[in-house]
Amino acid sequence: MTEVLPLARTASDHVPCVVTIKTSIPKSKIFRFENFWVELEGFMECVQQSWQKSFHKAHITARIADKFKSLRGALKKWQLNFSKLKILIAKCNEVILCLDGLEELRPLLPEFNFRKVVKLHVEQLLHLQFVYWKKRCTIRYIKVAGENTKFFHAMATERHRRNSIASLKDTDGTIVSNHSQMEGIIWNFFKNRMGV
Repeated sequence: MTEVLPLARTASDHVPCVVTIKTSIPKSKIFRFENFWVELEGFMECVQQSWQKSFHKAHITARIADKFKSLRGALKKWQLNFSKLKILIAKCNEVILCLDGLEELRPLLPEFNFRKVVKLHVEQLLHLQFVYWKKRCTIRYIKVAGENTKFFHAMATERHRRNSIASLKDTDGTIVSNHSQMEGIIWNFFKNRMGV
């Protein structure tokens, strides 16, 4: 369903419009294996139970294909049992904030260990989130290549800063930072080493 809504005229005699295009194209549910699942409790048991099921196919490749399909279905069901990382991190941060506010009023005696446990849990969740986004970043870069050029240019600039040479020490011990002088030092060094 497409809608066109006119907006108020501010300065000119033209009427600005907002066009909203909505489609009802069904989106296929793609199964995506997440790297951080391996570190979660119950993952190996789920894989083991699914993989040990017997399939009665004549050819070994058909049996392996069926095992992978079964494993995909089992992992889809298994991953529904745990919450989303972003929501879990937000809720843990709320608990820590409440405990910090309570500590301003009175010392935390019974709650001290609980806050410590929640903080450790947040660290684990942040590690899992890091693994998740590390994988997402590489997939996004492969799929859309130069779409996110600002980010990748910034990364390349940072890498260039780390790899750039600010100054060189000459054979007599003087420190040189001029580009042409550094170029001469490098040229002479490799010329003497490589020969004519």
